[in-house]
Formats: sequence, C-alpha cells, structure tokens
Amino acid sequence: MADIYKVNSKNFVGGPGRLVVADMNVAAPEKISDVMDLTDPFNLKEGWTDLGATNDGISISRGWDTEDFEVDQIMGAADTDVSSFEHTLETQLAENTIENRQLALAGGTIIETPATVGTGQVLGGALAAGARIVTLSTADVAFKAGGWLRLGTNELIKITKVDGTAVYLETGVSKAYTTSDQVYPVTELPTKRIGYGTVTDIPFKRYALISQKKDGSLYMAVVRKAKVSGDSKEQSFNKEKRVLPFQLQAFPEDGISKEENVYYEIEQAI
Repeated sequence: MADIYKVNSKNFVGGPGRLVVADMNVAAPEKISDVMDLTDPFNLKEGWTDLGATNDGISISRGWDTEDFEVDQIMGAADTDVSSFEHTLETQLAENTIENRQLALAGGTIIETPATVGTGQVLGGALAAGARIVTLSTADVAFKAGGWLRLGTNELIKITKVDGTAVYLETGVSKAYTTSDQVYPVTELPTKRIGYGTVTDIPFKRYALISQKKDGSLYMAVVRKAKVSGDSKEQSFNKEKRVLPFQLQAFPEDGISKEENVYYEIEQAI
C-alpha cells in the first residue's frame, strides 16, 4: 500500500544557534554574508559581536492581542482586530564575561586598568609565532612558575616553568618577536571594573540568530530593534556553572514596512 503521509525530512530543523549583536548604527543585513563570512573560520563582519555559548537553547516568541468587534445582529463577536504585538528573545548566556553582564544587566562603562609589570629586558632570542619557550637575556627571579609575563605592549601569557634564562609558557605566543622586543614580569594582572546603578536609558541593539540546517545551508533571524527587558535576572553562586539570564523585548523600527519592521528571516534555499 502506498504511503499516505507526505513527509520531507529536509524540512526538519534543529540544533543550536549563534547569537550576535550590533549597535543600531550598523545597517540591518540584507543577506547572511552581511553578518558572517560564509567560509571557515566564519568570522563576523565589522560591527557584529558574538554573545558566545548559550545554555538550554535560544527561544524567539511572537504573539498578539486582539479586540472583539460585535454587532447587534450576531450573538458573540463578528470580527476581531489586532490591538498589539509582542516579540521576545530569551536564553541563558553561558559565557559570563563582563561585556555580556554589561549588556544583560544594564551595566555602566567598563573601566580597564592595564597590568603592572616589573623591569623589562630584551629577549635573549627571537620568537616565532606559536613559540612556547622564551629565552631571557639575563636570568631574573621575578619570572616565576605560575606567574605571568608580558611580551611587547600587551600580550600576557602564563608561565609554567622557569629554568635559568628559559621561561616555559602555557600557550604559544600570538606573533613573532625579535631580539629588540622587550619581555616583562607581571606583578599584577590587568583589571576591568563595572558598576550597576539606576540608569534609565537602556540602549536599543540589533540582534541576529544564525543556525545551520541538516543539509548544511544556513538560516538567520534578524531582530531589528530590541532592548534588554527588566525581568529579574538571578545568578547563583554555587557549585554549578553560573549562567546569565538574557531576555530581549523587540520593537518595530521606524520607516520599515509593517510586514517586517520587527524581525525577519533569511534562509539559504537548496
């Protein structure tokens, strides 16, 4: 007997999404490649920033309220009119960075203080990108296992071992250095400070959610204009991983057709 059920498994969609954000001065994308490169390593375009890993999925909701219209000749409503729409996005940010907390919790300006370093010295040997052993020109007790060093003006790397003038690093250096470059022992790591007060202006942002379908093609939902909602965001300090509740309320963007002035979807068609 022929199968009466018409099913196309290519239309099954699942899997995680990549949530990214941009300021409102970044143009709303016309295509997926306006937000992300379509080839490995899939870098974001200028102006867009990753919010990183999420926990327990990302949900977009859309709903509307209606008002009944009644006439004398009919018992009950003769029609309904849409009175309002509501659009939200909700997830839990697993990457509890200070930048994500600034966004999710309406934090203040992030104030950065650079690392404090001891006396520097020129390298005793050149370094290729990825090198994990730094040669000092002079042995220095200020370089200690478990401590940190700074190369050049801003590269900080943890020290795993020191043997005379050889300093072993936890990770490889990001670029090449010559014997004219300086290396410094770090005496105090850099800091970032943020405050949370009673600000009244929560900024609007653009958001995009990118995911990959089973056939490898891409899907993207763009929320044109949204701000973080004021719902209580509880973070628990315990043995579990600390996630950051994140809820958005979307609003219509001025000057855009009513058919897509809140959010729209773009998907690659095969």
